[in-house]
Parts: sequence; structure tokens; C-alpha cells
Amino acid sequence: MTAQEAWPAVVAGEDAAVFAYSVAGARVATSELRAARTGLDAHRANRDRAASLAAQAGGTLPTPATAYELPFPVRTPGRARELLALVDNRLVALYAEAAEAAAGPDRRWAARRAAECATRAVSWGATPQAFPTG
Repeated sequence: MTAQEAWPAVVAGEDAAVFAYSVAGARVATSELRAARTGLDAHRANRDRAASLAAQAGGTLPTPATAYELPFPVRTPGRARELLALVDNRLVALYAEAAEAAAGPDRRWAARRAAECATRAVSWGATPQAFPTG
């Protein structure tokens, strides 16, 4: 995968993450609201940075969907946590691919985001993984 392909994929993943965090953030336990807001803010900032990197690489930016189909209904705090763990885990693989395709500071940034997403996924209850899976 080239940087021209990898960065738009990250942007699409981050768009979906922003949507998922918006939906699940309304369902997490009150004690987890701050973590959900922090995650939402991080995904927005990461999406914007990835969009900039995609443009620099000559990639075509994806158009965000108005809404995304969720893999399951999110009606309880437990299901909200499950969705957030899934979304962050999926981003790990996208950032790993972007890191492989990038160089220099952009590679380091992508690798740090992969680690950040993996850590956040575990904080939402995901099982730690040795290698990212999508």
C-alpha cells in the first residue's frame, strides 16, 4: 500500500470512529464520559491530520458518510464500550499500514497513533493483541 492509498483509508476510518464515538458516547456510563469525550476529540484531530497527509501524498479524500451502519445496536454502557473497543482496534491496523507506507515524522506519527488506538481499545475492554487485526 502506498501513502497515497493509506492516508485516505485512515481518514475514512477516523470518520467512522468519530461517528461511533458520537453514538456510543451517549450510552457510556457517567464515569466514562470524560474518556469518551477525550477519545472523540483525539479521533477528530487525527482525522484532520490524516486528511492533511492524504492531500500532501496526492490521495483522494473520502467523503464522510452522513451516518454509518453500526455492527450491533448500542443501547447499554456495555455495548457502547464494546463498540469503542472495536473501532479503536480497527484503526490500529490502518495506522500500521500508514506507518509502513510513510517515512520520517509521518511514520512516527502513524506508529504513535496505532499505539494510542491499541491502548484506548484495551481501556474500553478489548483483549490486548500482539498484532493488529482489522
